[in-house]
Amino acid sequence: MSSSEWNISVDVDLTNPGQFFACCGLLELADRLWRGAEGWFDGSRFRIAGPPGCSLQALLARLAECSVGNTMTPNQTARLEKLSAMGKRDAGPGLEDEKKALESLRREAPIILRGPIAFRVDWFCDTLANGSRFKTWAGQQSVLEIARSMHGAIETVIAESVSTLWGSARGIGLPFNFDSDLGGQGSALDIGFSFDPLNASAATRIEGTCKPLLEFLGFVGLQRFRPREVGRQNRFVYVAWNHPLPPSIASAAVCGAIDSPNYRRYEFKLLYRTKYLKSFLPSIPFHGDRDERSAQV
Repeated sequence: MSSSEWNISVDVDLTNPGQFFACCGLLELADRLWRGAEGWFDGSRFRIAGPPGCSLQALLARLAECSVGNTMTPNQTARLEKLSAMGKRDAGPGLEDEKKALESLRREAPIILRGPIAFRVDWFCDTLANGSRFKTWAGQQSVLEIARSMHGAIETVIAESVSTLWGSARGIGLPFNFDSDLGGQGSALDIGFSFDPLNASAATRIEGTCKPLLEFLGFVGLQRFRPREVGRQNRFVYVAWNHPLPPSIASAAVCGAIDSPNYRRYEFKLLYRTKYLKSFLPSIPFHGDRDERSAQV
C-alpha cells in the first residue's frame, strides 16, 4: 500500500501527546467500523486507509450515534436511583452503605460504547500492567460523566470544522486533560482562586474550553496504545510509525516493541496538579536514554 492510498487525513502536532493518542483512538474506531483499516503518521498528518466508504465524516457520524454507558447492570442502576430518591431518614446505615458502593461503581466502572461502534474502555482500572498510571482525574470525579460530556460535544465540533478534529468547545464540562495545550487551565491551584463561588450567576461564571474530540479519542486510544516508561522517572516515550499498520501491530510500534530508524520518538511527562489530578505535558523528541545508548555500544 502506498502513502497516497488513504481515505482519512487529519493534521497532528506530534509534540502534543493528547493529539497523538487521539489519532491512535481514531484508528482503533475506524478498524472497529471497517475491519482492515490501517494508519500511519506522514509528517504533520495522520492518515488512515480503509475500504470504500471509509471517510472521516462517516466515522464521526457513526461515533456520534453511539451511546456512552458503563458496565453497571440495569438492576444496579435502578437500585441506585431508588436509593438516591430516599431521604436520609428513610435510609438506614445498611442502605446508605449500599448507596455509596453503587455511587462508587457508577463513577469508576469501565466505560462501554454501544451502537454502530462497540468498544470497552477499562485501561484506567488496570493496575496489573500499570495502565491506571495515566488516569488524570480524581477518585471522586466520575469517568462516566467526563466521557459523556466529551462525547456529547462531538456533533457540535464536527459541524463547525470536521477537517481539524481539534476544535474547541466551551462550557461542556471537565476534560480528561490529555490535551497538553490546556496548560494551567482548570485548576484552582493554578489560577489562584476557586471558580465554584462564581458559578451561581451567569454574569460571573467562568467556563473553560477544551477539545472534546481530542479528549474522547485520546481516552479510546489509551485502551490499546500505551507509551513506554523510562525507568521510574515520570518519563514516557511514544513512537510515531510512518507506514500503514493495523491497530494490533501499530500498538506494538507505539511502545517501541517494533522499531525502525525512520520512526520518530517523543518523550513527555505527567504534571501532578495534586496527588490525584494529573495532566499530560507537551513532549520533546526522544533520542535515547543514557542507559539505552550504553547498552547499544
